Amino acid sequence: METMTSMERVLTTLSHKEPDRVPFFLLFTIHGAKELGLSIEEYFSKSTNIVEGQLRLREKYQHDCYYTFSYAALEVEAFGGEAKYISDGPPNAGRPIINNRRDIEKLKVPDVHNTPCLEKVLKTIEHLKVEAGGDVPIIGVVVSPFSLPVMQMGFPNYLDLLLNDKESFDQLMAVNEQFCVQWANAQLAAGATAICYFDPVSSPSMVPASLYRQTGLGVAQRTL
Repeated sequence: METMTSMERVLTTLSHKEPDRVPFFLLFTIHGAKELGLSIEEYFSKSTNIVEGQLRLREKYQHDCYYTFSYAALEVEAFGGEAKYISDGPPNAGRPIINNRRDIEKLKVPDVHNTPCLEKVLKTIEHLKVEAGGDVPIIGVVVSPFSLPVMQMGFPNYLDLLLNDKESFDQLMAVNEQFCVQWANAQLAAGATAICYFDPVSSPSMVPASLYRQTGLGVAQRTL
């Protein structure tokens, strides 16, 4: 069997046919910093660094995708929050940007094409699209509207909202859903092949199935 491109390998597998070998995705994020000899904060400061990191890692490990996710707190940054960098791990979200109902009422959807941290990701996708030439899948990522509040307001406050304040929950979801859809579509327009919908709070170890059916299920259905 002739050697396939990564895209051919993945599409053949998804078609329930046999590829030249099993495709595999290594979803590298901060690892590119080590390849370039940069701190994690410096690595994520420029799209060109991330592009070079993804190129080098794929060349090194011969896996089948480029992965443009950088760190989850980036989406909180887009809303005006802060990403806290550490030397040996991914950045985490800083202080919550939502502390009460009034903060939810004032929350605005970020302009995905005019927000520096998001523009950096879109530029990364555009550059990788050129490098890939259609031969390598590019995987973009969005944090689900249902899971994003953990970083926007902190876990305890979000669980309290989820259980006790349906009106504010619905208001927050309306903003987050609009952002999530716009952010996902912007990545696709920039050249992403597919979007990973990251939704950890929907796990039954965090939210009982009965509560999820009343809350997160509808959020996912509308967003997707």
